[in-house]
Parts: sequence; C-alpha cells; structure tokens
Amino acid sequence: MFAVIDASGTYSKMAQEITLARVVQAGVVPMDTAAVASELQRTWNRPDAAEWAEVYTKVFPAYQLLIESYSKAQDVVKNNEQLDSQR
Repeated sequence: MFAVIDASGTYSKMAQEITLARVVQAGVVPMDTAAVASELQRTWNRPDAAEWAEVYTKVFPAYQLLIESYSKAQDVVKNNEQLDSQR
C-alpha cells in the first residue's frame, strides 16, 4: 500500500514525523505528489507531454523555469540559433 504523504497537512512537525513513522511501521510505502505524477505519466515521450508539464508547474511552481529552459533550448536547435555560450 502507498500513501501520498504531502497530500495532507498537520499542525506540527512532530505530529507529521510520528504519523509517518507509524504508517511506515504498518508497512505502507510513503511517496510524494511528484512520485505519484511520475508513476502515472511514465514517460515524457507521449503526445500529451505538454499537458503533463502543465500539471507539474501547478504542483511545483518552480518547475515552470525548467519548462521554459527546455522550450528555449528546443527553439535554439530548431532555428539553428547560437547558444549563449557561443556568443
């Protein structure tokens, strides 16, 4: 059995740690939202990859920076632009 540990909140760090210890002791495998999304997605090599990227940016706002960087790199390759390091 798996539990998405970061899907709920608690009132203290101690309560979180005690609960997690009890869950693990009971045989549950803890995972986080990123792990669940990755398991469901399986691969970026799929027609709906852009939609998955949008999901990641909603769950992890900083992930948007990675998406923008990747998109820019793809544009550079597609348009035969110079890399920043080559300017």
